[in-house]
Amino acid sequence: MTTHIKKILTLGLIAYLCLAGWQLLSHPEIYIQVIALSLVLIILTAITWMNDEERLNKIEMGILWVCVGMFGLYAVLVAGRIV
Repeated sequence: MTTHIKKILTLGLIAYLCLAGWQLLSHPEIYIQVIALSLVLIILTAITWMNDEERLNKIEMGILWVCVGMFGLYAVLVAGRIV
């Protein structure tokens, strides 16, 4: 069963890919960022379409901890006046 959240995320993916493509046409020098952004968005949206709820939960928790770790790293870098 497809939920509305999955459909909305997919539509958001399409919108962001269109915006990224438009930016790429305007500024060809950012092609690496556009490719990286597109891959991340496609992977994150594809994760939501998984049918295995247990595996999906583990992946979501992993992503959450990566975000927490990156926020902590950023706080350390700001506190050390590196950023």
